Amino acid sequence: MLLALPVPLIGGRSRSQKVRQLLMRVRWWLVLVVGWAIAFTLLVGVTSFVRFAYRNPSLHVAVETAGALISLLAAQLIYGRFRRGLDRGDLLLTAALVLFAGANLLFSAIPAIANLGPGAFDTWASAVAGAMAAALLAAGAFSAPRTIRRPTAATRRVVGLCGLALLVIAIATAVAGDWLPRTNASNVSLGRSSGPRIVADPVVLALQFLVMGCFAAAAFGFARDAERTHDALTLWFAIGSALAAFAGLNYFLFPSLYSEFFYTGDVLRLGFFVALLIGGVQEIRVGQRQLQQAAVLHERQRLARDIHDGMAQDLAFIVQQAGALAGRNGASQAVGDIVTAARRALDESRGVIATLVRPTDEPLAEALARVAEEAAGRFGAAVQACAVAGVELPAPAREAVLRIVGEAVTNAARHGQAQCIHVELSEHPELNVRIVDDGVGFDTSLRQCSGRHGIVGMRQRAEQIGAQLRVRSRPGEGTEIVLVLP
Repeated sequence: MLLALPVPLIGGRSRSQKVRQLLMRVRWWLVLVVGWAIAFTLLVGVTSFVRFAYRNPSLHVAVETAGALISLLAAQLIYGRFRRGLDRGDLLLTAALVLFAGANLLFSAIPAIANLGPGAFDTWASAVAGAMAAALLAAGAFSAPRTIRRPTAATRRVVGLCGLALLVIAIATAVAGDWLPRTNASNVSLGRSSGPRIVADPVVLALQFLVMGCFAAAAFGFARDAERTHDALTLWFAIGSALAAFAGLNYFLFPSLYSEFFYTGDVLRLGFFVALLIGGVQEIRVGQRQLQQAAVLHERQRLARDIHDGMAQDLAFIVQQAGALAGRNGASQAVGDIVTAARRALDESRGVIATLVRPTDEPLAEALARVAEEAAGRFGAAVQACAVAGVELPAPAREAVLRIVGEAVTNAARHGQAQCIHVELSEHPELNVRIVDDGVGFDTSLRQCSGRHGIVGMRQRAEQIGAQLRVRSRPGEGTEIVLVLP
């Protein structure tokens, strides 16, 4: 019967500490960003050190174009997530980012490049599309997990609705331009700030307040999801949304629907797009790393299949036939040696197969438990495993440790006839792996003993990684093997 103790192995308290550290990291990031945004807003709104508006059409075009391109990049990444997980929230976020890109490019950057001058179309089309995108962003942040069963059809509908929304906004603002509240750029004083200037039309103020609220809600939703999923891209969405919320506050305090002006609130809005860019770069790196790991795992699985279907099958046949010969009367000692060697080679091949099919990113503590259970399970022995969580080793040392543990457990179960084997990974007084069994033990002073060749192999593996292997055993008292890692 096989007994595994996964809870001590994972290390409940250590895992909880990791989670708490991650939560604190998310919260401290947001506290830092919000604190900086508050300081920046106070600097602009209370002091007279900074102008709140600058007439710079080229800079305005550059910001809007960069925002559009970054939004498209982020939309592509989020859409990739949607295709993998088919979650409705990712599709809503994709739609929001597409609308951000359309609003920045079609309703702001292109009119400015065409030198059409500030008017109702570029002013209100951009504002309405941006408000709609912010509302979708908040909806995506709070969307409950729900699987989209027909992703292709849903994607087509969303893309079509986004295009239709941009077209309707463009037509409506063009037709209703004469009835829309006007915000004349000539009313803007470029003097230094001496306090908020809430002088815009009530509709403009209400729209800015709505956008600010949507971004603030989105920041809260993304922060909550980042704490739950430990996802870096979601964290950067939370940071960006917080900056965008304070950008909305600045636009509320200093109404800024003028296409040829660059406002201090645009600095915070640019921060939103920069946060999306940073999160996108990290997401691309994670994707590349996952592709590399998938390719390595695929090749390892192919090798494992080849060994299993080829060499392992032949060894199993040799063990079976040699065992039958050894059981006959008058069989020589050589036949018994062949059986022993063949069984060892078969166990070694099975260990290689298990190593190859094991995930490359499996935590060391879990890998130790898996190896010990697989080795002991062949002989009906029980395993108790406990390990400190969070310990990782370089790939060569990790592989050597796993092979040594597998060999030690196999020897304990096969030669030592152990019923219970204890495997422990500890950091005190030094990093070590300890394997203790309740088997028959052996005299370590004897040059010939069962499992001796296995111990020699374990010592050689330990020396290759600069570790020390200590073996303590007496007949009738079990065996203790301690691997002291550098």
